[in-house]
Formats: sequence, C-alpha cells, structure tokens
Amino acid sequence: MEFTTIGVLIAGLVIFLLIGVPVGFALGLAGVASILTVGPSFLIQIPLTISKSFSDVVLIAIPLFILMGEILYRGKVGQQLFDTSNAWLGRLRGGTGMSAVFAFTFFAAIVGSSMASVLTIGKIAIPEMESRGYSKRLTYGLTAVGGSLGILIPPSIPLIIYASLTEVSPSEVFIAGFLPGFLIAIMLAVWARWKAPKATGEPFDLKKALRVTMHSVPDLLLPVVILGGIYAGIYTPTEAAAIGVVYAVLLTVVVRRTITLRELPGVLADSLKSNAMLLTIVLGALVFGSALTLIGLPQMLADATHAAQLPQWAVMLMFALIWLVMGCFLEVISIILITVPVFFPIAEVIGIDPIWFGIFMVINMEMSVITPPVGMNLFAIKSILPHESLETVTRAAVPSLLVLLFALIALWVFPDLAMYLLR
Repeated sequence: MEFTTIGVLIAGLVIFLLIGVPVGFALGLAGVASILTVGPSFLIQIPLTISKSFSDVVLIAIPLFILMGEILYRGKVGQQLFDTSNAWLGRLRGGTGMSAVFAFTFFAAIVGSSMASVLTIGKIAIPEMESRGYSKRLTYGLTAVGGSLGILIPPSIPLIIYASLTEVSPSEVFIAGFLPGFLIAIMLAVWARWKAPKATGEPFDLKKALRVTMHSVPDLLLPVVILGGIYAGIYTPTEAAAIGVVYAVLLTVVVRRTITLRELPGVLADSLKSNAMLLTIVLGALVFGSALTLIGLPQMLADATHAAQLPQWAVMLMFALIWLVMGCFLEVISIILITVPVFFPIAEVIGIDPIWFGIFMVINMEMSVITPPVGMNLFAIKSILPHESLETVTRAAVPSLLVLLFALIALWVFPDLAMYLLR
C-alpha cells in the first residue's frame, strides 16, 4: 500500500504539472489523491495541518515582508541606495558594478525577495552598466546573482518558511545567513572590479558623495530598524516585519513623497496578489506534506539512509543535485515546501546541523532562480530589457552560477561561515 500511495503522490504531481496546473493546486491535488488511496477518513488531517500551520506566528511575517517590499519598490528606494554607492565608487574601475552589488546587498537586507531585488535595483543598475561599456555577461550576471542575495541575506522569505517547517529559531537562521551572503557580495564586487572596462577618470567629488549619503540616511537606516531589533532581542522577526511596513510607509509617503495616499490602495492590491499566489503554493504544499507524513516517506528515507551508512558528503551532494534539477522547473518556495519535509529528517539522521542545513539549502535555491528554463531572475531581467531575447539573457547570466558554486563549496569546507556569528 505504501508504494502504491507514493506512486500516486509522485505521478499525480508530475502529471498535474505537465498539463499546466498551477503549482499550488498541483501539490494539493496530488496530496489529496494519495491520501484517498490510504482512506477517505484520513482527509481530516488536511484541515488540521492547515489550521496548525497558518496559526504559526512566524508565517505571518511573510505577507508583511511582501507588503514592505512592494511599498519600497513603488517608492523608488532602490534609486537612493544605488545613487549613494555610486557617488563613492562610481569613479573606480568596476565602480558601477560594485555600486550595483552594494545596492543589491542593502536591498536584500530589507525585502527578502530575489525578484523584488532584481526588478528594483536591476532597473537602475543595468542601464548604468550598459552605458559604461560593461559586457552582457558581467551586467546580467551581476544582476542575476546580486538579486538572488534577497533570499539569503536576512530577512529572507525562504528562510522564514524553512524555520516554520523545521521549528528552528528564525532569528538564528537569519544570523547564519549574514556571512555567506556577504561572501557572495564580495566575490561579485571582485568580479566586477576584474572584468569591468577601464574607469572614465571622472574626479571624485567628496561634497557630492557626502550630500547624497546624508540624503539617503532614512533609507540606509531600514536594515538597522528591521534587523537590529531582531538581533538585540527587542522584537521577533514577525514584529520586525510589521515595524518595517510602518517605516516603509512613513519613508515613501511622508519623507520621500514618492507614493501618494491615493496610490496606497493600488500598492496594497498588488501586494495582495503576490501574497495570494505565494500562500496558494503554501496551502497546496501543506496538503502535499500531510500526504508525505501519512505514508511515512520522510522517516522511511531517513531510516534507509542511516542503514546504508552513506557519508555526509554523498547525501548532501544528492540533495544539491536534486535541488538543481528541480530549480530548472519549479520556483524556490515550491522546492522548499516539497523537499524540506523529506530531506530534513535525513539531514538530522546523518548529523547535519539544522541551521547550517538551512543556509546550504538557500544557496542552492539561489542557483535555482538562475537556472533555465524557469529561472525567475532571468525572467525578471528580461522584463527590464524587452528588446533582449530570453536566450541571450540566459546565455549571459548562467555562467555567473560559478560564483554561487564557489560559495557553496566554501560553506561546505568552512562551516563556520554560517555558524560563527551564533557562537
């Protein structure tokens, strides 16, 4: 019966996805079909699981961070961040690229979304880099990988979901994401410095740089307000998200006046659409997870792995390859919701630290937003450049996966990259 149910679960998911059923509904329908093969009476697990999961205070942070990201995107906060970094670095060789990396890193520490980062900073940085003679490989690569920092550097929506699924501390997994995120940012800055055309020789204007920086102080304080309270133990990630929304409204409506009161309902409506799409996937994945739990697949695989006595590196390599393949066809949230309930028990059995595992997973997810044919960051870049073909964007951006691969190897060789700040 178990193998029949597993077959129904996997075959149902694949068939629904192949015929074009949206991911959230495909997950839910596959889960319901497999539960029915066990017995209709077990369907009671679905509302119980959904009720328990959606009452988790950690998940409440997700719609709030999405709303904050929408407000900051519409309020053109990314322009301020890029202008500030470019005022200091623009005259250097690779300065515009390094400015883009700085802006991506800073914006990642605000919104927690790779798509929002690419659309906000990329829209500003790509034309600037093109005007200075940057190659497409460098321009699109910096944008694709820089935008992916949004799902690693806290606050990160994928890390929030991971914390909710595994019951690890969201604050601890946030802290663990800092050093790996900054390592990737440093590698991108070095790449920009190395591959960029020669500097234009424009003189550095200290007064202008100071003036632009002072003007951007309210924007630069955003990560301090959002993350500082979390690390100081003043408020939880969910409370930080609510505070961030209030701060974002004050910044864009009152201070910058880049959003009017009349435009706020439209911002809320767009945020509602994004939240509805994401939470539909979460809902479907919860049903799918109920089926996994009912048939005992995670524990079965964990026991088999333990009995086989596979080395850690072999298991983690297997996980990474599975994530890489899934990243070619599914977006990040779906991959996390499908695989974490299965992979996490196995990681625990072979002695992998749950915090470290979360960071390892998210760096793999960074790669998935760049891998074709469903790399979301590639589509975001294409939306910024309607004249460019998706094939050109893909060919130019995919080699930048090497940066993330080096980061993944560094995290494996030096686990303290994720764990040092927690000690």
